[in-house]
Amino acid sequence: MSMNEGIAVVTKVVSTSVRRAPEPTAVLTREDFNAGPISLDEIEPGLWLGNASAAADMGTLEKHTIRSILSIDSVPLPVHITDHPNLRVRHIQAADVPREDLIRHFEDSNRFIADSLAEGRHVLVHCYFGRVKAKRIFVMPNPGFVNQLKLYGRMAYRIDRTNERYKLFRLRLAGDNVRKAKRLPTECMDVVKTDPGVTQESPEPYVYRCRKCRRVVASRSNLLLHKPKSATLAQSPAKVGREPEATLEEEGTSDEAECDGQPQMNADGENVADHVTHVQTAVATGSSPSSGGGMNELAEQVRRSSISSEHSNRSSEKDTPMCNKIFFIEPLAWMTDIYRNTQGRLYCPKCTVKLGSFNWVMATKCPCGAEIYPAFYLVPSKTEYSTVVQNVQVTV
Repeated sequence: MSMNEGIAVVTKVVSTSVRRAPEPTAVLTREDFNAGPISLDEIEPGLWLGNASAAADMGTLEKHTIRSILSIDSVPLPVHITDHPNLRVRHIQAADVPREDLIRHFEDSNRFIADSLAEGRHVLVHCYFGRVKAKRIFVMPNPGFVNQLKLYGRMAYRIDRTNERYKLFRLRLAGDNVRKAKRLPTECMDVVKTDPGVTQESPEPYVYRCRKCRRVVASRSNLLLHKPKSATLAQSPAKVGREPEATLEEEGTSDEAECDGQPQMNADGENVADHVTHVQTAVATGSSPSSGGGMNELAEQVRRSSISSEHSNRSSEKDTPMCNKIFFIEPLAWMTDIYRNTQGRLYCPKCTVKLGSFNWVMATKCPCGAEIYPAFYLVPSKTEYSTVVQNVQVTV
């Protein structure tokens, strides 16, 4: 055997013994799934609810004269449906999980349905397993979708970005994303509001300032109010099972200096009993523990009165008083650490004194017992309420 023949034999043996792995599919399509038998029902004149199998069957669509399809699914419908000249298809990519942000699609979806019906086009709305059982108009949406529908109703069927429930909803969605990515994703940046300390054409008249340097750190509209829990819950922090950073105790809010034989600590790591005694002594002598002077005592009384009035004006429909022990606020642009950290402290952007803390991924307990998630809070002893905006400065 010559050398060339030997090479040819070896090459042939190697080539027949190696098998190529199948090429992976780049994108999943509707053909990769089976939504079961065709199922659809007319829930309103011209408005149908069904599953993906009904939306993908031309015979079913022609039988019921359906010419518009609103598709809510993780993958689009087959090409023979999406590219059909007589069909109008709107696809919303979403998963059937409670935390899916569906409310942001409500206005566009309503407009799509209304326009189609106005043109005489029957509409099929479908998800993967969407169906109506036994003609009783009975559907089984996930609880997250139901809560978003209720929230949409409370906002008079429009997206109201100033609504506190909507703000909390968006914050919790952002918190879920931060838990997964360990940082704030780009698509959630809208939850971070503008810095109220930066010069504006029409600044809000009611703001919260750093006590040390008087820099504006929040406006009244940034507050996220909550109802207080019972006093029993507030005095049992050990039952929460959270890390120390996630349990709040405002200075001077606890009636007991100790819990289970251990001194209670506030958010700054100070002994609550010692701090309460210090504050009470300062007030009795007409001075302030931080800056001194009788005017500070008067300012503090005005501040507390203003805050009480503010929280009373923004109470719920049943006039339930809101908690004012800790100022929970929206994330703001001056909080630079919130973009790349899941939790940490909040420092004044001007004098760098600690004003509070934040936590994207864990529930934070207010002294009233309520647990807030995610939480961005200012400690009242480090901030003050101001009724007039003066000397608003640009932060460099």
